[in-house]
Amino acid sequence: MPDPGDGDARAAAWPRHRLYGLTMASDFPFRNRLATGAGAPDLVFTRVFEAPEDFDPDAQPPVHASAIHPGDDVPFLRLYALRAGTPGEVLVFNYPESADHYLYPDRIVTHLRAPAHEYLVEIQLLGDVLSVWLERRGVIALHASAVVAGEAAIGFLASNKGGKTSLAASLMQAGCPLLTDDILPLEATAGGVIGHPGFPQMRMWPEVAAHFLGDWNDTEIVHPAFAKRRIPVGPQGLGSFHDRPVPLARLFVPEMVDDARQPVEMQPLSAREVLAELMGNSFAVDWIDALGWQHRRLNVLARAASTVPILRLRYPRGMDRLPQVRQAILDICIRPSGTGR
Repeated sequence: MPDPGDGDARAAAWPRHRLYGLTMASDFPFRNRLATGAGAPDLVFTRVFEAPEDFDPDAQPPVHASAIHPGDDVPFLRLYALRAGTPGEVLVFNYPESADHYLYPDRIVTHLRAPAHEYLVEIQLLGDVLSVWLERRGVIALHASAVVAGEAAIGFLASNKGGKTSLAASLMQAGCPLLTDDILPLEATAGGVIGHPGFPQMRMWPEVAAHFLGDWNDTEIVHPAFAKRRIPVGPQGLGSFHDRPVPLARLFVPEMVDDARQPVEMQPLSAREVLAELMGNSFAVDWIDALGWQHRRLNVLARAASTVPILRLRYPRGMDRLPQVRQAILDICIRPSGTGR
C-alpha cells in the first residue's frame, strides 16, 4: 500500500484553498468556487486510485452506519476506525458505491472506488467528511448558513425547511456578506465564540435561484439526481463573501409558517431548548455520538449557549415576505451606528 505521507513533496506545489478556517493544499479539480489560500497547509487533500490502507469494510464492524434505504443491500455510508484507540488511529468514511475517505491528523486521502462517481468526491468531502475532521480538532461544525452584519456573524440553523439559505441570500441583498452556506465552524476563544468562513458559493433550488438571480439556467447542477444549483458568490455571482473569522453575535432557529397572517416573531429559547438545537443541528451529529466525542464539544456549545442569543424565528412562507423578515432581523442585530450588537 502507498504511504499516505509520500505526497508531502508534491503537495508543496499544489494550489492552496482557504475554507472553514483552514488552509488546504490539494491537487483535486474542485468544481465549487473556493477561496484562495497561502502558506503552510493545515490540511492536505488528495484523491487516489489505490487504497492507502489495508482496508476491507466487510472484515470489521463499522463505528456507525446510516440507515439502509429500501432496495439497497448496504448502508449508504459507514464510518470505520482503523487501529482504534492508538496514536495511529485512522477514520474511514466508506461510501460503498463511490469512495473511501481516510482521515489522518494532517490530511485526507480519498480512494475513488468508481471513477464515474468522481463528481461525488467534493460533495462528500465538503460535508460529512470535513465536518468530522474539524470536530476531531475541536472545531464544532454546525449545520447552518451565516452572514456578516456590521462586525459580527448572524447564523441560521438548518431547522427542518426553515429557509436558512433564502434568509442568508436576502440579507446578502441588503449588503451583508456571506460567511458560510452549509457548515458553520465554531471555535471558543478568550473573547467569545467565533465563526469561521466557508467558501464563496451557495446551493439553491431553482425557484430560490430564480428569485435571487433571475436567469439561473447557466449555473451548474450540484448532483445529477437533484435540481439544486451551485450559485457563485462575489464577482459574477451573488453578493459578496467575508473571508475572515468573526464573532458570532446571534443564532436563529428559522421556522416558516403556511399562514399569510403570521407575523414575524422572534422568541428566546429556554436553556434546554438552546442546547438541544445546538446539538441537534451539528452537521454530523450521529457520527460524533458514535465516536464518543460529544464531551469534546460541550465547552464550545456551553460557551455559545451562554454568550450568544439564540432565537426561534417564525415567519410567513413566501419569497415576497423575505424583505419584511430581513428588516426585522436587521432591526435587532444592528445598532443605529451600523456596528454589530
